Amino acid sequence: MTGFKSGASNDDPLGSSDTEHDEAAEADERQQQETVSHDSANDEMTTSTETQSSTVSGLPWLYSRSSITDGREKTVQLHLQQSTLDLERAARRDIEIDDTVKKADLREAAVIVALDRHLEDVADKLREWGYDAE
Repeated sequence: MTGFKSGASNDDPLGSSDTEHDEAAEADERQQQETVSHDSANDEMTTSTETQSSTVSGLPWLYSRSSITDGREKTVQLHLQQSTLDLERAARRDIEIDDTVKKADLREAAVIVALDRHLEDVADKLREWGYDAE
């Protein structure tokens, strides 16, 4: 027994390799990635395959969309640690933008910037959490 609830993690903390377990974990991940939602995404992390900087109208994406979900085809469930939620709240409060920033926009912008410009910092955080440990 690892101390985790069933389904709480697809990682094996003991590092054993189980092909069936790995395939099931990959299938679960693919299924989660393919979940599509048309509900309001104010509190959901969302991704888009479209460029969100501007539209045909020439307006910035924020002003050319009619709802938070416009231009976002997939909703991704995101479970966050309390410390991450605290960082997010502080960022929304402290970000130097005149408008109130929506959570979904802040989260997507943070993911894009991190993965596009700060991938080594992301890798460092993963190592801090125990990935790549020997």
